[in-house]
Amino acid sequence: MQVAALSRNSQARIASGTNVVLGIWLIASPWVFGYSVRAPVLSSVLVGMLIAMLATLRLASLHQSAGLSAMNLLLGFWTIVSPWASGYAINKAAVANDLMVGVLVTALAIWSMGATVTEAKHPPSVSGH
Repeated sequence: MQVAALSRNSQARIASGTNVVLGIWLIASPWVFGYSVRAPVLSSVLVGMLIAMLATLRLASLHQSAGLSAMNLLLGFWTIVSPWASGYAINKAAVANDLMVGVLVTALAIWSMGATVTEAKHPPSVSGH
């Protein structure tokens, strides 16, 4: 049972750690792709900061912070729809980037939450061995 608990902790750490990197990438992406319109720059920077911050906080307290992954799930969805919602769908680089990052953030947030939910339903047993 201890091995399974470590595996769930690792799952949450890997997912949240990767979301930190994706958040940082989202912050940098307007300059990498040379976005010239304000909407994708603001969306990428603000949402990237939130994703990275929430994922960092999630790493700091895995067992009490599944809600942070839920917030990143919402931010992942926003990242997917933001090119159309914010009117910059004509920028193909921004759309492709936001779609890829949004799908990854969403999937990793679900994976991270799943580790915590599984942990709560099946806590590791304490043994004297």
